[in-house]
Amino acid sequence: MSENRFAYFIEALETLENLLHAETQAIAAKDLDTIDSIMSQKDDCLKNLLSAKDKLHGDPRNNDLANQRIDFVMNLQARNAKSFEILKDKTSERNNQKSTLSTNDGKARSAYLNN
Repeated sequence: MSENRFAYFIEALETLENLLHAETQAIAAKDLDTIDSIMSQKDDCLKNLLSAKDKLHGDPRNNDLANQRIDFVMNLQARNAKSFEILKDKTSERNNQKSTLSTNDGKARSAYLNN
């Protein structure tokens, strides 16, 4: 593998890792706007990473450093996906409860005003 191409690949992988750490924090803070922004940045970063991988003359998994980092990034992505799914479910559940409460409030108000 060319040293420059490999270095660029590792740099792209590190950038993705940093975005994943930021995403972890945004999920913990329940900051949906930041999560959305980071997801967009991750898409761009993944394109760069795949482009860098395509320019390598071998499998980056054959390098111990790259292999460890790839595994770490994939595990971090899986953990974030699971955490985001939980956040999404909780947010959806809360919105459904608010909707039900609003409907019940409206029914109670209508019943009160009609009697």
